[in-house]
Amino acid sequence: MKNVSQLFIVALLVAPVLIGCGSTDPVQVTDAQNLNAQVEGLGDAAGDEASFAKAFVAGAAPENRKDYGSRGFQVVGDATVDGDSATVPVKIFGGVYSTTGKDGGSKKPSDATETEQVWTLQRNGDTWKIKDAPLG
Repeated sequence: MKNVSQLFIVALLVAPVLIGCGSTDPVQVTDAQNLNAQVEGLGDAAGDEASFAKAFVAGAAPENRKDYGSRGFQVVGDATVDGDSATVPVKIFGGVYSTTGKDGGSKKPSDATETEQVWTLQRNGDTWKIKDAPLG
């Protein structure tokens, strides 16, 4: 009886994998989702020099990476897309733990003031990259 119950448990665990969700279509990600992810993930990307540079159009990464790592970024309106260029209203705020520094981050939240700026992004293949990201 023990073997039957173990077999039943294995069958329950494997069944969802074999059955699947019934969809073979890939998930479609919209331009708005890509733009938002690129903007809102910049604070985390600032924790690593290569990741930070990769978030920007070639040669456009600012020198003050640490300033970006000590702020949070939130898209606060609709993006305006014109071909391969987009503008996005971004709220920039403090109160976040820095992702940069010798130990990988800070021990206390930043005291950066809140501001709102318009950032420019450029389509690079299937990905949006930041072209201009003023902090204020």
